[in-house]
Amino acid sequence: MILSVHVPKTAGNSFRECLAARFGDRMMTDYGDWAGCNMPQTNLHRALRTAAMRLRGPELLEKFDIIHGHFVADKFAGLFPNARYVAFFREPYQQAVAHYHFLRRNPQRPHPEEKILHEQKMTLLDYLEWDAFHNQQSQYLGTMPIDDFEMVGLSNEFPQSLAMFGAIFGVELGGQRFSNVNTDANGPYPISRDIKRAIDLYRAQDIELYRRAVEIFKRQAIAIAA
Repeated sequence: MILSVHVPKTAGNSFRECLAARFGDRMMTDYGDWAGCNMPQTNLHRALRTAAMRLRGPELLEKFDIIHGHFVADKFAGLFPNARYVAFFREPYQQAVAHYHFLRRNPQRPHPEEKILHEQKMTLLDYLEWDAFHNQQSQYLGTMPIDDFEMVGLSNEFPQSLAMFGAIFGVELGGQRFSNVNTDANGPYPISRDIKRAIDLYRAQDIELYRRAVEIFKRQAIAIAA
């Protein structure tokens, strides 16, 4: 079983489309956990969904070859024999700002984070200071070290990451279309000094995580090329 952890704003939707085209009915999407948001309400919701999902282990193994979605890696830990994890990561400054703008653009989503952010009219700095989203990319790993992932992709190396997936898993993926992109943004988001300081402070774990992700990505690329 391949378990594909979709960290927000890391090309996960584009990757999902590539996976769906290749795996078809043998792929299950798993969204709705409110992962990456650390509040009592979201944590309880996530725990209940995790408990229910883990009861379906034999059924999932029979029906699917891959599960992709917004879930914490721990959700399926130990549930499947020979489980293989994959995730994409993004440079934390751009990921943090992109996720804030995504929340601003989608007030219709039935998530507590949306309601709170819009009711309080949060600025980008307010969002970064909100402890529910500190180290958001790291939250998706749970207790699983990034070194335990079979493949680590990078959003800014998307075509090469697809090729890497094919080499590692023996499954070729076509397409390089990016989905769910903010069309109002031309190129990278500008990062002011105040925003950089806030991300340095509140996403320090994500900064270290991304450094490790880049190291692993380069190591994987060298191994495949050898």
